[in-house]
Amino acid sequence: MATFKLICALLPCLCAIAWASSHRQACHSPLMNSGTMKVVSTGGHDLASGDFSFDSKANKFRFIEDSSHSNKTSHMDVLIHFEEGILYEIDSKNKTCKKESLQFRKHLLEIPVDANHESEIYMGSPSIIEQGLRVRIWSGKLPELHAHYSLSTTSCGCVLVSGSYYGEKKDLFFSFYGVETKVDDQQVFLPPAYCEKVPFVEEPDDHSFFDLFHD
Repeated sequence: MATFKLICALLPCLCAIAWASSHRQACHSPLMNSGTMKVVSTGGHDLASGDFSFDSKANKFRFIEDSSHSNKTSHMDVLIHFEEGILYEIDSKNKTCKKESLQFRKHLLEIPVDANHESEIYMGSPSIIEQGLRVRIWSGKLPELHAHYSLSTTSCGCVLVSGSYYGEKKDLFFSFYGVETKVDDQQVFLPPAYCEKVPFVEEPDDHSFFDLFHD
């Protein structure tokens, strides 16, 4: 599949048409996304960096932290089935798993349907080929968490570029790099066999995707 960057470069009119027809509605991310996700605190602390895969149709997410760029003794490997409200914390080295509930199922990997469109801007130069990127800025609230968010996506294709989360307990900034509109190995969305029989841990109703990232 050609990248959205190439499509926008070759067919800018399609991006303009798509923008004109849908500027008041939240766009939908590609069915499959994969790449690198980095999470930092607003204080500048690196919280996590690694490979992510996201199936937007089934609403399933996998994130495997890159241990070579982390000083932590434990490294994150999580699989989330948002529709079912299940979060798996996986330790493939020791073949252990924690299976817990995820009552709060919103996240920043898909533009929420009630997101507000704020603006459309260029990052870099709008007049020099391959020296700029047109993005849309979206914002909204997560009242259950007493938080709000801001997201930026490519104007053509709705590919995630970055996101910010501002809550009572923490502020987070997400960056997405090298995003492809495919997932090479669909098995990443299936829990390992050793996860199936582990006891299910009930978490509080406000337990969320954002709780994964902390100092």
